[in-house]
Amino acid sequence: MSSSVLITGANRGIGRELLRKYLAEPDSTVISGVRLEQHPTVDDIRKFPVAEGSRHIVVKIDSDSLVDAHIAVNKLQSQFGIAKLDTVIANAGIGKIWEVTARTPIREVEEHLRTNAMGPFSLYLAVRSLLLASQMPRFVVISTELGSIGMQGQRKIPDVAYGMSKAAVNFFVNKVHHEEPRIISFPIHPGWVRTDLGNAIASAIGMEKASITEEESAAAVFEQIEKSTKKETSGHFLNHKGVEIPW
Repeated sequence: MSSSVLITGANRGIGRELLRKYLAEPDSTVISGVRLEQHPTVDDIRKFPVAEGSRHIVVKIDSDSLVDAHIAVNKLQSQFGIAKLDTVIANAGIGKIWEVTARTPIREVEEHLRTNAMGPFSLYLAVRSLLLASQMPRFVVISTELGSIGMQGQRKIPDVAYGMSKAAVNFFVNKVHHEEPRIISFPIHPGWVRTDLGNAIASAIGMEKASITEEESAAAVFEQIEKSTKKETSGHFLNHKGVEIPW
């Protein structure tokens, strides 16, 4: 049976490497959600090799928008005949300011919450009916251990805006798990990855760069997603190696 997957933020970082992994799967429909359809990075991913029997569709989904995902789903249904989605990966996100709470402008907190928490929420509402048409639907958010309240005492990273937004999206994903008996839903920490965001965190704590490559992270995340189940995975907060993280 053919599979279908939608990845937001698919033209950069971890999303880009996850895209490569899914495009290598035969008999698949892989949908890239991107903020701008006309951009050099999008032109690049359009050239990625596609496995036999598979196709690659690019649609506009800006995580700052509360309507883009709904418009994209309508387009996928009407123009491309998409009747189901097996896997949706909410990967797009921002991390723009690394300051302690007292020096973090409230507008920065608002922006991070809108993109990192409300964006995936809007995406879920848009794709829910297509997920429920799947035999084994998965809704996964690329989160971070910086959104763990239980781990705050173990780190000294000035991340209040980013961390709050990820804690919020973690709550939402866990709520989906409890409310949707059929949907496998969980957040996953992709490791400390050498993306622009990961390296910005490294710089904020006086380090040169993050610890793992985008390719290494995407391969591990892909494995965790593909073997996930409702009983063993859904409702848990995991890292890229499958180790549970405290909420």
